[in-house]
Amino acid sequence: MKSLRVASLMLAMSLGSNAKADPPNVIYETLMQDILINADYWTTKPQILSASLGFTQILGVPNLSTSEEGQAANAQFGGAWEVLSTTNPNPNLRAYTSSATPYGMYIGYDVDIVGAGGFPVVFSWPVLPSTVDGSDFEVTLNTGERIIADGASITPNSEYNERSTVVIVSQKFGNRITPGYPGAVYPVRLKIVRDATPLTLVGPGGQTKLAVGFTYGNSIKPLTGYYAGPTLCAAKLSVLSTEGEGAPAFFSGNTPNDGAALYGNKAQYRLRVLTTGGFSPDGVRSLYPTEFESFFQVEVRDLDGRRILLTETDKTYKLKAGSIRILGLADLSVAQASYDDSYVEDHDNQIDIILQGDEAVMKRIKYVLVPSNKSHYKPFYNPGGPGNNPTPGVVYTKPSSFIKQAVTIAIKDPMTVSYGSLP
Repeated sequence: MKSLRVASLMLAMSLGSNAKADPPNVIYETLMQDILINADYWTTKPQILSASLGFTQILGVPNLSTSEEGQAANAQFGGAWEVLSTTNPNPNLRAYTSSATPYGMYIGYDVDIVGAGGFPVVFSWPVLPSTVDGSDFEVTLNTGERIIADGASITPNSEYNERSTVVIVSQKFGNRITPGYPGAVYPVRLKIVRDATPLTLVGPGGQTKLAVGFTYGNSIKPLTGYYAGPTLCAAKLSVLSTEGEGAPAFFSGNTPNDGAALYGNKAQYRLRVLTTGGFSPDGVRSLYPTEFESFFQVEVRDLDGRRILLTETDKTYKLKAGSIRILGLADLSVAQASYDDSYVEDHDNQIDIILQGDEAVMKRIKYVLVPSNKSHYKPFYNPGGPGNNPTPGVVYTKPSSFIKQAVTIAIKDPMTVSYGSLP
């Protein structure tokens, strides 16, 4: 069985971007095995932290490729297309667009689907991957219609120490008309419903909890990226650990991307932020490890009560409580000598701010901020954003607003859980 899986993985990697593999979907099976290694949980009680339609239409675009024909096919589905300035002669398709091919949807979601939308659901505990199915998720629209998702997956949260987010997909989650305008269709509520394999979460000590009955939304507020931009739903400061880094073979191309891999033994602490969906500078381009100063701030309260904003990398801030230094960002992709727009990160909804310094100062970190359009700072977009060359008349998702997220200090207890083991 193991040799069959390896052979199938190698075959799939050699196929073209729109190729179709035959069942069984062994690539998807490797992703959805019940393996959690040092995976983060974010609160002591299980709950849904966020749920919203990220974008519509761009998952499963036939004939999508880096060619002019592929670009034209993408435009028909309202996908953004990045103008690249790189000298790389062969950029990855993901550097050009956040749209996905039908084959990409098959291997990542085990569905045959065209023109679907993506709907990230963020839990406070990691999920047990084998229990994740589209049939677990019921989305109520502003029209009153209830939609059961066509598919679901933990991708792009493929690393073993992540896995608290599920992305569900369907063609029927809504449209791009701004809520409040005639004809607008959008989600207002999400509910976890019972199916043959009820969705299960794993929490402190390895305990499991059925998520059946969990809800998010009040049936009034629009849950869509065409109404409000992405935001943060949690943040946690812990001692840096590389345990659980890595992913199934087919999904491991962006690893190692942890703080130690990028910054060596200077990396001591990890401030991991959990976002409501993918975070991109424009909806397509990857975030670079060097871009802390363009997007983030960290707030510390010193011993005398002063509010200190950490805004620069490679600067030692000397406080009464001790010293602290921001090295940069991680959990994106592998280290490179320099970064340009051919760089492709993992595009999941976790970003690490890597720190060096005294524990006494780390314990006094209070907030992580995303100023968005304030001063020189830039906003984030989810993968439905406009890219750097938006098509006139096409509606894209909204940028982020100002964000201030409280940080949980998890130095003594990292708030992680393991379940199962690697084959």
